[in-house]
Amino acid sequence: MTEPAARRTLPLIGTAWIALVALHAALQLLAPRSVLGDPLLPFWARASLLATEAVAIAFLLILAAAPLRLAGGRLPPWALRGFRCLLTALLLLGLAASWATFWLSGQFLDRQGFLFASTNFSSVFGYAVRVHPFLVYGMPWLLVALAVAICEGVPRWTKNVPAAAERTVLRATMAGAALALVVALSGEIAHRFATQKITDPVTGAVYSRNDLYRLRRERNAGPLTHLASKLFASADAFEGEAPAAANLLRRPIEPMDQYLAKVDRERLKKWNVVVVLIDSLRADQIRATGGTRDVMPAVEALARDGRVFTDCVTAASHTDYACPAVFSSHYPLRARDVYRYPKNPPYPRVMIYDVLKSLGWRTALFSSQNEEWGQMMNYMQTGALDVVFHSKTAGILEQSTKDRPAFAGALDDSVTIGEAMKWIEAGTGAPFFLYLNLQNSHLPYDVPQDFPRRFSPKELDFKISIGWFPKEKAEAVKNVYADSLAYVDAQLDRLIRRLKERGEWDRTLLVVSGDHGEAFYEHGSAAHANGVHEEVIRVPLVVRAPGLEPGRDGRPAELLDVAPGVFQLMGLPIHPSFQGESLFAPAPRADRVRYVMSDTPWSTQLGVIRSGFKLIWNGDTGGFVLYDLGRDAGEKEDATGGRPEIASDLKARLSGWRRAQLDYYENPLRQACEYPPVIREP
Repeated sequence: MTEPAARRTLPLIGTAWIALVALHAALQLLAPRSVLGDPLLPFWARASLLATEAVAIAFLLILAAAPLRLAGGRLPPWALRGFRCLLTALLLLGLAASWATFWLSGQFLDRQGFLFASTNFSSVFGYAVRVHPFLVYGMPWLLVALAVAICEGVPRWTKNVPAAAERTVLRATMAGAALALVVALSGEIAHRFATQKITDPVTGAVYSRNDLYRLRRERNAGPLTHLASKLFASADAFEGEAPAAANLLRRPIEPMDQYLAKVDRERLKKWNVVVVLIDSLRADQIRATGGTRDVMPAVEALARDGRVFTDCVTAASHTDYACPAVFSSHYPLRARDVYRYPKNPPYPRVMIYDVLKSLGWRTALFSSQNEEWGQMMNYMQTGALDVVFHSKTAGILEQSTKDRPAFAGALDDSVTIGEAMKWIEAGTGAPFFLYLNLQNSHLPYDVPQDFPRRFSPKELDFKISIGWFPKEKAEAVKNVYADSLAYVDAQLDRLIRRLKERGEWDRTLLVVSGDHGEAFYEHGSAAHANGVHEEVIRVPLVVRAPGLEPGRDGRPAELLDVAPGVFQLMGLPIHPSFQGESLFAPAPRADRVRYVMSDTPWSTQLGVIRSGFKLIWNGDTGGFVLYDLGRDAGEKEDATGGRPEIASDLKARLSGWRRAQLDYYENPLRQACEYPPVIREP
């Protein structure tokens, strides 16, 4: 690199720094969940966090300039220019991708987010194309063109800039960077003495100013600050974790032949078993579980004819953890970080259909979603499913259905129900097991154009994006959501009517629930996979079986109880691998302990529920909050101060459960000879 060119490098870096800092400040002003718009942060904290990202941008530019300087005398001019354009384009694309992720999810891009997107690329790509096609097809090329324009145009333009102007830019940059460093360091020092307690008005969680500053720095300050915080974060943030619970029931693995030998085949009810999971179905959409309007008439009719469990929670607030747990009756906590199902999992699991297949049932999975989302299929396919039909096997990732554009690899539920009915009708008279996963109720709640909408207008004047829409439109979005549930209900009604027409209804056990609920900013977030508050973990559960007396059952239940409940109704021994309890146990415990979780790149929370209280551990803050659900169903007030003994008890229980789960899934020797442990409550 020539001496004049070297002298121009620093002013160019300075110009780039000023431009990127100005752009970052503008984005912070406009973005939801930004530090500049946070009412809980004082002015000094906002300024310090903005300055922290400005310092990080300076370091990034210096690091990016180093290889260019080193390559200056080693590469021909054309190669150096190409290398410079490539680095600039990668920098702009990376920052844009991270900001787009934050805008939609409240979390900047990091290693876990990248792994999540890369391992679920087709589905994530489908979401992005459906909701923001310009971001996918237009923005990358625009940024590449901008990078070329900057790298080629700016150096030529600066040749005519007087040296005095270059010195002015350099001085302004150095002064700005120094000021940013001073403000950032001042904030880092000041926040350590900020012990004043503040209450989050959305969640009721109590923070010190110190904790809040640290949380916002790690999550909201900017893409580079977030990335740095993740690189230096502790691998295990559960502070003060207790040993695994002492009262663990460890159950040896039982060969299938040994289990089947205990089956009384004379008393075994050879019913069809149909399990339907409706995506995002929260409890308050069904009258029998707290709803106030007739959203799903077919499910309401089923509730009148079956047993309704009015206090049911899912195991997790996102599909890849929640759905498999229904069939294995295993809690999904298996790792300290976001978990992805490996091929041929080394730990044992016995699914409902594993047992039924061994007893002569036909078995099938029909799903409107891509069952490879989160690598679920690695867990679900044990070899006992005769048919696996989902959006990827149907080719939906490459084409659209007749009535619904391809969205995140999802089929229209009418297609899924139609294919399932064909499979049923092709049977030879043997009983069947059928798992149905229905998806039209997944965000953005699409239904065909010709479907009558009872709750929302046909056209909206705003966009429902990935986990985000204008907060003031929450009620309108709830109505759109209700119409999508009504459409799913209409498809489910087709199946029920067909079973009745074929004479199958009187020998069919049908379970209907949601895999998880759905949020509409009750606690600051939309959609799901964002925590374990009531709106995302509480689901309706309806079981209809021949001879089962209809009614409402208020026992504490969870979706892990579906498998043992189905087995009890059919006259099968409860399999020793199940961690759940039977829904029909004769003496349910009112003080039963239930555990829930959310474990995604943008939210890590664990929860424990017992006797009307719920304790939530937030993996991002390391803090705990206690809710008295009997007095505060909306989870707005932290009850820890008034009930410290309950908070302490639930914290110990949650910590012991987490320890027991991790001890098992981190120990191959136990996995080789035992099922996951069960905590025996005194």
